Amino acid sequence: MITLNVFFKVKPENKQELLAVLNNMVVESNKEEGCHFYQLWNNEDDKNHYALIELWSGKDVLSEHQKTPHWIAFNDVVNTFLTEPYDEHHFSEIAR
Repeated sequence: MITLNVFFKVKPENKQELLAVLNNMVVESNKEEGCHFYQLWNNEDDKNHYALIELWSGKDVLSEHQKTPHWIAFNDVVNTFLTEPYDEHHFSEIAR
């Protein structure tokens, strides 16, 4: 399993455009095989700071996700709405 935490700091004037793109990612990504969880969150202390929390069954399906039309459309525009490039972190589950 791979967990992604992706952070976005939106320019206030671009909040609606960013939310449209991210909400589309949530809807479309949750339809993908190998996606176990894909949700958008808002920072309670900074309403211009968002996070996508994702859970994928493995690197192979995550790689396929990055070839989908909705991911390509997202990646082409997302940073234009942000104060800085998005920040992405990948985590692997630790075996017990």
